Amino acid sequence: MSSSIPAPIHSMFPEVAAWLTQRGAEGLAPDLRYSAVFSEQSLAPGTQELAEFWETGAWISWLGGPAVDPGGWPCNAEGRPLAHVATFHLGGVDALHVESRRAWPQEQIQEGLPTEGVLQVFHDLQTYGYELEDSQARGWLVQWLPGPEQDASRRPLVRPPEDVEVPSEVCQPGLFMPGFTLPSSLEHRDDQAHSFEQHDELVEELAGSWQVQRGLEPTPGWTIPFTHVYGHSSSGSAVPLDEVLPEALPLEGEDEHRLVLEIESWTTLNGWFGDASSLEVWMRASDLAQRRFDHAWCMIRTD
Repeated sequence: MSSSIPAPIHSMFPEVAAWLTQRGAEGLAPDLRYSAVFSEQSLAPGTQELAEFWETGAWISWLGGPAVDPGGWPCNAEGRPLAHVATFHLGGVDALHVESRRAWPQEQIQEGLPTEGVLQVFHDLQTYGYELEDSQARGWLVQWLPGPEQDASRRPLVRPPEDVEVPSEVCQPGLFMPGFTLPSSLEHRDDQAHSFEQHDELVEELAGSWQVQRGLEPTPGWTIPFTHVYGHSSSGSAVPLDEVLPEALPLEGEDEHRLVLEIESWTTLNGWFGDASSLEVWMRASDLAQRRFDHAWCMIRTD
């Protein structure tokens, strides 16, 4: 779909709203959500550059590779060590374009993560998170490690145990950039003025714009999802919110479920979550506020 206005991936809310209006889908503007997007642009894969960044105190994030010392490598209920999926520097997420964030309507900014330290995700790559019993498998761990941020005081990086089973050994440093997400076209409603086709094209254009920004090769006919903090699920929220989380993470009062992370497996982590599925991390807003990351629920979206 061609237009004089490209998808404004880094823009403030007024520019994004103008993009939707130009596409005839201004009704989607209230459904936008501010998000932080992971980009590997200009950062070489491997551990050498990562180690240099970490030792100098840089606010670096990465997929795969070593983990910040978790204080004992996590294992599942059967005693098998979990794979290190990601380490995200939360200072780098929080510091993104403060002025840009302020231009967004407050109700469309659903943050809540700590503003310092790192968030790490470990997973056995086999527990899909669709059944209540999956929590007993201990197939995942979401871990927050607070500072200190001084390079001399940082926890060391540690390699995964040799018996960790992963489809491929990878390590990809990256940085977070300001962005936004649209609800999946699977959530299109018949009463909306724009069509399902318009909705789907906008979602694909946004993903395609990030694909170009990340320096990935063109993929004619389809686009690659992007890894992001907060925002919408690219697979749609109906299954988590309606079928899984009400039992897995029951709510009380005004509490709500939040998507904290979505990690794609089309590029660096290709094959890690099945056939190009995404790994999603969901939490109750109350658990997020109380830093109860041991209550996080992970889903490998195969639906």
